[in-house]
Amino acid sequence: MAPATGRGVAVYCCNTKRETSGTRAREVTVTTAARRQFGGHYIGLDGIKGLALIAIVLYHCMQQVLPGGFYGVDVFFTVSGFLIGVSLFRSLARSGSLNLVRYIPKRAVRLYPALFLLIPVIVSAGWLFDHDLLVSVRDQIITVLLGCYNWYAIAGGQSYFDQMNPQVFRHLWFIGVLMQFYVVVPLLAWLMWKIRRSHLAALIPLALAAGSGYGMWTLYRPGGDPTRVYFGTDTHALGLMLGLALAWWVTASERNHPRPKPVPRSVRSARSDGGVAPVPPVPMPISVPLPDDVTQQPDTLHVPEPLHVRVWRAVAPVLAFLSLIALVTMAVIGKQDDFAFRGGIIASSLLSVLLIAGTICQDSWMQDLMVFLPLKALGTYSYGIYLWHWPLWLLARALAPKLFPVPGPWPLAMAALLTAVAVTISWLMVEKPAASRSALFVILPIRKPGAAHIVRAVIVDVLLAASLFGAVQGVANAPAKTAMQMQLEEQARQLEETQKKEHVLIRHRVPQPPKPKFAMPTGDEITAIGDSVMLASSQGLSSVFPGIQTDAEVSRSILVAPELIQNDLAAGTLRQWVLVGLGTNSAITADELDQIHDLIGPDRVLVLVNAHGDRTWIPPTNQVLADYAAAHPDNVVLVDWDAAANANPQVLGSDGIHPSMDSDTYAQAVKQALKHWTGDSR
Repeated sequence: MAPATGRGVAVYCCNTKRETSGTRAREVTVTTAARRQFGGHYIGLDGIKGLALIAIVLYHCMQQVLPGGFYGVDVFFTVSGFLIGVSLFRSLARSGSLNLVRYIPKRAVRLYPALFLLIPVIVSAGWLFDHDLLVSVRDQIITVLLGCYNWYAIAGGQSYFDQMNPQVFRHLWFIGVLMQFYVVVPLLAWLMWKIRRSHLAALIPLALAAGSGYGMWTLYRPGGDPTRVYFGTDTHALGLMLGLALAWWVTASERNHPRPKPVPRSVRSARSDGGVAPVPPVPMPISVPLPDDVTQQPDTLHVPEPLHVRVWRAVAPVLAFLSLIALVTMAVIGKQDDFAFRGGIIASSLLSVLLIAGTICQDSWMQDLMVFLPLKALGTYSYGIYLWHWPLWLLARALAPKLFPVPGPWPLAMAALLTAVAVTISWLMVEKPAASRSALFVILPIRKPGAAHIVRAVIVDVLLAASLFGAVQGVANAPAKTAMQMQLEEQARQLEETQKKEHVLIRHRVPQPPKPKFAMPTGDEITAIGDSVMLASSQGLSSVFPGIQTDAEVSRSILVAPELIQNDLAAGTLRQWVLVGLGTNSAITADELDQIHDLIGPDRVLVLVNAHGDRTWIPPTNQVLADYAAAHPDNVVLVDWDAAANANPQVLGSDGIHPSMDSDTYAQAVKQALKHWTGDSR
């Protein structure tokens, strides 16, 4: 009976029948434990990877839905550390050698063929459709292929949590950490094997895990950019090391308490005449017929288990289920806050160990949950999905508003469809042939290939040739800055020139405002303080409100507002209507609004502009702004920029946050809110 293969893991058929000398003998299927003993696939791990992948993809594409989805990375790290550890420790147990001659090519073939397809295709797409994707793309390609993108991003100041101008291969920091781990882990496994009789072997990865967690905890600066500790191999190796320790314990149990093979390599089958007929030897593991007296006495196949083993098998699934609930909760309510980097990532790695251990345990009922077909499929193809989803999401986010002017979930739908197509092509055309034959076989089928292999290779060669041409063009013509960054810089220059021309920057004292009369203000009655969204809209504001005093800069937060208002108050230049748009880059609290409200006094009107974007803090910030305006109806106005942006996605740039320079949608949203609040029917 031939095994059916799936992504490099043998899947053995069960419940089949075999005819033997005119009689139908019953068959005994190899148990899950036996499959593991013979190096088979751990049931349930694909489901765990599938859940982790869902968390990561939703975090990347819909951060508001799953703000703690980045914890899925730690689940992946733990699974990866476990699997590579099992492979190395079993190699040592079989032959006493790490078999690096096989280990290194196997890791390379697993990682690189898909990358060699991904990179030229995405760079070509950027060259054809969106040049913003090509900013610093050459350095990204080099560091990705060298397996050190994470350190390049740290050195270059690229923040994983800054989605204003994200790099197209930013998500491959994960692959960089994994590649560096693959280089180091054989040495760690060899050291552990050398001291295996001292019972201290597991302390090596545990000590490194503790050091990594301590490094993240101490190097993280509250309120600062966490990229250094999140991208750093030294500070984010906790899950990998804990997975390696778990692999040691699991394989040690296999070595110290080996189970008798449930079936021999050849058996004798009962014949109708009372004799016996030999059955040819079959490879293990497989389902084979056994005599009635054996199949009716399964207890004879097992050695009685110690009490602590039976207790663990009963408790482990419960611990795994509770760990799963905890991880899902962290993904749903988690934030990019101090807890995440001072305990959260440590907790998610420890919970991942319990989830894995309790799922792979023999006869664990958690396996029934984790073999759910959609989860298993996501886990099986998780590498390809992870590679493709992020750049295709960026591309879809830039193109969808142009293709679908009507608001809707078009970017997500486009990204999902393109990812499914790309992953399928990558797996069938590149990854599967590379894994089953060789990397060279992908583009040059040799050794008596069939017609299907020749056709596949021709298609791959044409695709690679076309994408390589596009990639060369993309790298050669990559811009130094994104279009939005250049627009903001130009807008800032024009704003300064306009205000100098109108003598607005030479701030003259203005008379103390009378108590608001709720009349529609003119531009010379408004002081505007904002971030890059207001800066991008400054031309529209000047057009709709001539003479408006606009002070807007990139990367501002609400924290700068009190100082700017105090400066204007001291100079006597603060106007009667104070427009504040500072919700894009950080959360806003009611206390911060109270401070601003108290500064401007009861005779001025505070106009609050809410924010639009996929940042986790924007929905709660918008709610705070709405509640504050409702609580202070006499002199606080809310401008719903978020609703205006959702209704007009075509005016937004490729980042989905900033309006284009020639758009006055932002200014019109301000005007409509003021007209409604003042009761102006014009």
